[in-house]
Amino acid sequence: MPYALPLMKLSTLVRRFCSHASGATAPMFAIALLPVITAVGAAIDYTRANAVRASLQAALDAAVLAGAQTGSSSWSDTALKVFNGNLTAKGMTASTPVFSADTSSGTYSGSVSKLVTTSVLGMVNIMTLSVQVKAVALAGEPDHSCILTLDKGQPTSHVSLNLNGAPIINLSGCSIRSNTALDCNGHDGDVTKAIAAGIAAGCGHPQSNSLTVPDTYASLASKITPQCGGSKPGVNWAGGGAPPAGVITVSNGGFTEYHVCGDLNLSGTGFLTGSAPATDALIVVENGSINIGNNASISTKRTGIVMTGDNSSTSQVNFPNGNGKSAALTLSPPTDPTNPWQGVALFQDPKLTNNVNNRWGPGAEFNADGLVYLGNSNVVTDGNTSSSNAKCSKFVMNQFTTNGSVDLNIDQSIAACAEIGLKQWGGIPVRLIK
Repeated sequence: MPYALPLMKLSTLVRRFCSHASGATAPMFAIALLPVITAVGAAIDYTRANAVRASLQAALDAAVLAGAQTGSSSWSDTALKVFNGNLTAKGMTASTPVFSADTSSGTYSGSVSKLVTTSVLGMVNIMTLSVQVKAVALAGEPDHSCILTLDKGQPTSHVSLNLNGAPIINLSGCSIRSNTALDCNGHDGDVTKAIAAGIAAGCGHPQSNSLTVPDTYASLASKITPQCGGSKPGVNWAGGGAPPAGVITVSNGGFTEYHVCGDLNLSGTGFLTGSAPATDALIVVENGSINIGNNASISTKRTGIVMTGDNSSTSQVNFPNGNGKSAALTLSPPTDPTNPWQGVALFQDPKLTNNVNNRWGPGAEFNADGLVYLGNSNVVTDGNTSSSNAKCSKFVMNQFTTNGSVDLNIDQSIAACAEIGLKQWGGIPVRLIK
């Protein structure tokens, strides 16, 4: 040990001095020397004890985080393995930690102690120093929400999910979730949970100060294969008919893609591809918006819609803005497990930030199964939003606000989501709180 040689010399010096009887000052000096030795010893031994404490704390922190991450009944076994592994790597030993969990609050705790043998303080009969550490981790829960607001770059106090007006809310089997704050304004509905990283106000089954969840969908952008370049003349596409002139049709990975250069203007009724397809398809709107005409009622089947481009054009989903006008868009996503767009009804490339916010008027009817991803869009709706036939929907937006008599009618079940292949983030967010 680095302290051994100086301590041996100091101890020898003290013994020699105390045994030397000549002079009346020797006993007095010996008495005066005792607190000096105690102070030096305390500094040395407490420095060692603090080093041990730091190692124990790091090992225990890692242990409770790993245990909380598992979220299982055997979490303490995982925690103990991580704790012992960290100490072994540092050549240390300690008593067995005490672990406990409070599943109602999502907290996972651990405490451990160790006696550190002193080097100098033993001369004043202090043979050991007790070191004790504690750690508490907070674990969130997997994201099975039907509405999730990301609210990128905002503090957790910012309200990004706001249910204003007098909405009719029936969210069955799913939660609503905000990576900042949310306010239901007293509209409970059938919400399983209202989860917020900030405050969940006015909601049924609120869970405030929860952990944020990552945006696991943005990476889907790597699957986009643009075809239009800078071209954007736009296309008028009537439901119930074949893809019109101007649509670029390609095969990608065995699946058909229809590329629209510029705005996609929808009219009429029926399936956008002319009929309900027997295989998956993808419509890619490049450098443009999706505009649903008055009285249009457009549906898709096993067909995803992707919005992308060079960020030079508006990228919005536009419904008729009330005043007696109405339109409906009903989306059903690809379902082939080999398709990277399985379970995705509508996806907006996260690189798009120019004019991506949406305002849907009271005549809007937006029904979708699967994922609707508008990660950079602040959506304000006076219209109605619901699940389609499969009863599994997930709307992911930057911010979401309802006004007026909006009807939110979204169902979700594990079986229905598995049937269409909707993937939700299943990880457990954890952080240390003590």
